Formats: sequence, C-alpha cells, structure tokens
Amino acid sequence: MSTDNGPAPTRTVERALTLLVEVATNDGLGLVDLARRVNLSPATASRLLRTLEATEFVRRDDDGAYHGASRLIQVAVTFMGSVPLYRVAEPHLAALRDEAGESAYLGVAGPQETVLYARMAESDKSIRHSGWLGRTVPMKDTAIGTALLDRCGEQGYVTASHALEDGVTAIAAPVHRADGGVAAAISVVGPTFRISDEQVEVIGKLVVARAQTMSRELGTPDSTADV
Repeated sequence: MSTDNGPAPTRTVERALTLLVEVATNDGLGLVDLARRVNLSPATASRLLRTLEATEFVRRDDDGAYHGASRLIQVAVTFMGSVPLYRVAEPHLAALRDEAGESAYLGVAGPQETVLYARMAESDKSIRHSGWLGRTVPMKDTAIGTALLDRCGEQGYVTASHALEDGVTAIAAPVHRADGGVAAAISVVGPTFRISDEQVEVIGKLVVARAQTMSRELGTPDSTADV
C-alpha cells in the first residue's frame, strides 16, 4: 500500500525513528507530549512506542513517562567509542576546561543546518554553563556554527555573546580532518560577566591550540591544522 508520502513501511520506520529521537533528546515526556511533538495521533504514537519498548530502545516508567532503554544506550556507547573524533576529543576538552576555567564542548554537524553538542567537559565552578550536551543549535549566527563553517578569520577563533542564551559567551574554533575539511568544532562557554574582552583573547588562543592539536591527531598535516 502506498500514499503520496511514500510506502507505508517507510513511513512507519520514519515515524518510529522520529519518536525515538524525541525520547532520547527529551527524557521523561509522556505519550501525549511525544505525539504532539512529532505530529502523530496518540494512538499511532502509542503503537510505535510499544514496538520500541518491546525491542528495548525505550522504557516507560510507572508515571507513563518514556526514557531511553538499554538498546539505545548500547548503540550510543558503541558508536561513540568507535569514532576517533570522540576518543580524541575527551582529554582535550577536559584540559581546555581546566585551562580556561569554563565548560568545554565538542560540536558536530547536526540535521538541517544545526550543530549538535556531542561531548562536553563541565566546569566545576558553582556558577557555570551546562546542559547543552545532546542539544542542537542553529549553525547560523552562533560561535560554534561559524567555527564549523570554518569562518574564523585570521585569529582562528570566533566569539559570540548572548547568541543562544542571555549572559552567556562562547568562543569556538574548527577541528580539521586529514583531508582538510572541518570534522567538528570545539568551544568554551561560560557566563559573560566572567569573560572579559581580555579573557576572550586568552581563551580564544587556548581553544585554537587545542583544536590544532586535535586536528593533527586526526591526521591533518601541520600546514592545514595551523591555518
């Protein structure tokens, strides 16, 4: 059976995957909220969620809220562990957090011209930036998006304040692949009141240095990594 939107089995898979993404990125939502977010009837969403439950990709708690389950976690952990970029990023994000004194993030290209915050090292300061891990943000007019587009200019980094949240400043630089293309971007994000213009320059240099080292570890020639 087919409709103008394509074969029914294809639509079912697409809807199920869309629901799975909503559960994974908005932990703890109930059936009605999930159905509304993906523009499905509660009856259709319930049927698909039962299938995802049966295959252990999601679980429903006693209050009727849905959460990621063991199979989803297994896929995520296995994928993250098999990609060199994520392995390379971990120690550098931790070092950058310690050097800059603020939270550090790894961003990769997300769907529909967005950036996905894929990894982070969170600052231990009482007032700190957190909560963007797993979130997608617009590529346009954001520091990490501009870095991912490789538009940082001669200084090698880009900064933006109040772009995504009031009172927040981000400083980002691109990480290159062996072929010279941009693999990811790393950024330092913190409260604007704590990041003066002088601090922007200091942190910017730290971010660039870490991005260049990561690029070399991914196989980028020095002449490209140091651009």
